[in-house]
Amino acid sequence: MEKREAYRKYIYMGITVISIGVVLSATFEGNVESLGNVLVAVGGLLFIVGMSKKKREEKDNQ
Repeated sequence: MEKREAYRKYIYMGITVISIGVVLSATFEGNVESLGNVLVAVGGLLFIVGMSKKKREEKDNQ
């Protein structure tokens, strides 16, 4: 059960970071807008890591 939770943590954290980044990019101007773009990129990477862990877990279960 713990392995299944590991990839979910990455996916949910990625979605959360992406949403914070979108809010910062759309709401603020200047330096904060750049921070929003960076958060969107980091969230995307977290999402990709989570999906990779999910794929690896499904492959190991077969």
